Amino acid sequence: MNAEVESRTTVNAVIVDRPRGGDVEIRYERIPTPRPGEGEVLVEPCFIGVCGSDLELVAGHSDDDFPIEYPHILGHEWSGIVVEAGAGVPGLSPGQLVVGHGSLGGNRWFGVTHDGAMADRFVVPAAMCFPVPEGITAQQAAMIEPLACVLHGLQHVGGADASHTAVVFGCGTLGLAMVALLASTGATVVAVDPSEQRRGLAERLGAEVAFDAGHGAALLERIQERLGVPGADLVVEASGAAAAQVAALEVTALGARVLLMGLASAVAERAPLRLIQARLLHVTTSVGAPAEVWPAALRLMRRTGLDLTAAVSDVFGFAQCREALTAAARPGTTGKVMLRPTVGAEATGDATASSF
Repeated sequence: MNAEVESRTTVNAVIVDRPRGGDVEIRYERIPTPRPGEGEVLVEPCFIGVCGSDLELVAGHSDDDFPIEYPHILGHEWSGIVVEAGAGVPGLSPGQLVVGHGSLGGNRWFGVTHDGAMADRFVVPAAMCFPVPEGITAQQAAMIEPLACVLHGLQHVGGADASHTAVVFGCGTLGLAMVALLASTGATVVAVDPSEQRRGLAERLGAEVAFDAGHGAALLERIQERLGVPGADLVVEASGAAAAQVAALEVTALGARVLLMGLASAVAERAPLRLIQARLLHVTTSVGAPAEVWPAALRLMRRTGLDLTAAVSDVFGFAQCREALTAAARPGTTGKVMLRPTVGAEATGDATASSF
């Protein structure tokens, strides 16, 4: 097959595989160009975010309940341009900028358990897609998934306004999105993270002050001294770290709300549960973003001008997929890592495998 024919019939893709149940591999290779079926659209991606769940997947730490199909194309946080619409697709047409949620139903997830968006062109069910309003760039749109997650969480916990002091533990993508969302409500936001770089990102996104991690009682004193309040009215734990979950209860004011969003792998051994009763705390949790919150997140982004791209520290081409994942796994020195299609000579794709 000559190069011209190959360029028409195949595309480059980032493939995650686990041959014979061994170590997970990441490959950048050429695959047949997909075609949209009934109810599907063919999309050319613009930007794709690397999520913590992607890192868990390539490290081989995915939940055993996930029915992962190997090999499959990686990528579930994306924005892209519609190239072609299959039969029976109303409301979407070539040239539109779109985003899409990830639920395929039945614990099947686009880009996590099945083929995703890290290919020069990919197919996705049209019912999962939402047109992006004018005024929102493709890179901004690629941050809709974390914004939808935190919007859902904030709605679930009762919202916030300019009268509230909110503390956010963890300044990964989820925490930074929450910082920006809370700042847009007028709330006074305190960000807590051990990384100086991420604390700086939090301040750029609207945090009044950013503290390094520490014991909850000491943090409470710093908040009281700096802001002149008895404690936080709202605490969002977005790191999943056991120490942060403990501190989340300790920095509260009387009657505060505590929202647990970080996915925890370690158990907090000495959580001061007595504080829940002593301070009349309301503790709840939120994970993910149902499809119905995505249009609301897009409207919020358009009407407020909320721009989360300040959280993006690196953008790699698909051919640099291994470097991108390695960078994303260094939380102390990077913010949000994104990928986009590789162009030019580097986009040839040699089908070689590289273990992560």
